[in-house]
Amino acid sequence: MHQQPAFLVTRPGAAGRLLADDLEALGAEALWLPSIELGPAPDPAAVAATLQRLAQFDLAIFVSPAAVRGAAAALPATWPEGTRAAVVGTATASALRAHYAAAPPHVVEPQGDAAAGGSEALWAALLTQRVVAAQAPRRVLILRATHGREWLGERLSEAGAQVETLAVYTRTPCSAPPAALERLKRWRGAGRAIVSVITSSEAVSVLGQQLAPDAGLRAAVLAGLALASHERVAAAARSAGFARVAVAAPGTDTLLAAVR
Repeated sequence: MHQQPAFLVTRPGAAGRLLADDLEALGAEALWLPSIELGPAPDPAAVAATLQRLAQFDLAIFVSPAAVRGAAAALPATWPEGTRAAVVGTATASALRAHYAAAPPHVVEPQGDAAAGGSEALWAALLTQRVVAAQAPRRVLILRATHGREWLGERLSEAGAQVETLAVYTRTPCSAPPAALERLKRWRGAGRAIVSVITSSEAVSVLGQQLAPDAGLRAAVLAGLALASHERVAAAARSAGFARVAVAAPGTDTLLAAVR
């Protein structure tokens, strides 16, 4: 009898746990094994001081919903009129608009097929909407984790902007709990196909480290399907040795449709 595939969800934070729960609610078997633990800002005083002068920036970019949450307590009660807001995807846009429910700012975000997000998609939106045109925004603030991709900041700097980054949360690689590894071993023993849901290139590397002590288990995961949230993540999954890789936004409907 053909067995349904089992989902290994590596997405961090509440969004990852919710995704695993939603998959199980739809009848799939899912394990939440986060690759990254999201933590508070390393320097809350620096966050507060920088966001007190948010109106001095022409453009403020949030790289994830976690960036919105990390900055929330220090954001001004009303978004400054002279500062454009930008986000890398729809989930981040929703988080920012929810924070400013009464009077949300106009948000520059990827549209259409690019709505799943990413730095490249936001850069295209900034160009299309002429936020970056003949003259770049003079001062740009990027709200992010303590480390991350520099690609977007580099493009803005090349366009003439003065770019400042602000760490509003931390990202720490997670170890794999023994119970999670045991569940994966049961899937392997039962011959289950494993579908890994991966939302960052960093998660590909962390998953390899989590599975490294058991070569057979690592091989079983790599033999399955990796559903990557972005083509850049898909490239990392291919390099890591996944047998099959597809790009799919991290939502229950899109993931199940991709598996079918």
